[in-house]
Amino acid sequence: MHILLLNYEFPPAGGGAGFATYNIGCELVKLGVKVDVLTSSIEDEDDGAIVDGMRIYRVPSWRKGIHDCGMLGAYSYVGFALSKRQKLLKNTKYDLEHFFFSLPTGILSVSPFRQRKLPYIVSLRGSDVPGYDLFNQNLERFHKLLLPLTKSIWRNASAVVALSQGLKDIALKAAPAQEIDIISNGIEVDHFYPAARVEKKQEEPLKLITVSRLLERKGIHHLLEAIAKPSPLPVTLTIVGTGSYEDELRKICTDLDLNDRVNFTGFIRRDELPELYRQHDVFALPSQTESFGLVFAEAMSCGLPILGTFVGGIPELVRHEIDGILVNPAQPGEIRESLETMLNYPEKTIAMGIAARQRIEEKYSWRFIAEQYLECYQKVISTKKINK
Repeated sequence: MHILLLNYEFPPAGGGAGFATYNIGCELVKLGVKVDVLTSSIEDEDDGAIVDGMRIYRVPSWRKGIHDCGMLGAYSYVGFALSKRQKLLKNTKYDLEHFFFSLPTGILSVSPFRQRKLPYIVSLRGSDVPGYDLFNQNLERFHKLLLPLTKSIWRNASAVVALSQGLKDIALKAAPAQEIDIISNGIEVDHFYPAARVEKKQEEPLKLITVSRLLERKGIHHLLEAIAKPSPLPVTLTIVGTGSYEDELRKICTDLDLNDRVNFTGFIRRDELPELYRQHDVFALPSQTESFGLVFAEAMSCGLPILGTFVGGIPELVRHEIDGILVNPAQPGEIRESLETMLNYPEKTIAMGIAARQRIEEKYSWRFIAEQYLECYQKVISTKKINK
């Protein structure tokens, strides 16, 4: 089997979807699949290079930066990828194409330059689904404008796959008749592993960490309010990441007199994250929307209990009162109560972290995820042969 993965983001560029593409590709190679990838070019990365058994083809895109794509970066990739993809399809006998994101990447599936009818599947990631990010009105207006195109891409796909039941439910509001499967993200369990258990001193603060793009919809401002009011809790918070809401979060910290408790690290390379997770006690991110939340899985794999919300795919990953504590979004009072529980019952907090690690090992290894995709590919290819 020879497949082509298409995503405008791929390491070292981008976030969760790029890493998912990389890890799924790596595991598929180990399972005997021949894998090519068509993605954006990055400085010093060669076009056509072999990376961990995959051949990586790259085209230009006008990104804001290596970790910030922007709309122009995403859609310029599509424009540059048109001719490159045409050449690949002409010269290589692929069995299937796999598009990550229905928009913008899936637009390539309706290209008039296709050399032959090739089945494709689409992985829905979150921002490509109408109604997913209601906080971004510009994006929602864009989705409304392109809704007929989105529905056409889904309808003509041999399979549409969502990261979670929550994301599937949102997609079905836009296209109620669409058949959608669910395959979650995974995690590198050998890289993200727990720290050795060390008895915590009673006077030490509870060390919280959040890893995220700093956007308003991530709800970090509610976490800050919960820590500060009515009086500061004995916790510290490390905020990892950058984004458009960073200046506002820094201002909130100053207004709430939390500067001595909150540390902004900026961007941290992903290979450095496991050790950083292991230096903390709890992962806290009260998102107001989340398709899956790769950072939640990373933290769980490192043995951290979770403080999250009942939104999107989080409840499917994090079992309430087993792997962590979930609250309703935009509720600082509930967040504070959960933090107080974790402070007052340290043994329970540790037990939730142990359970979280076990859950990741059992259900979310990348091998397990890749096997599900391979089963999907085989079903699509066999159905195509039957229908010939």
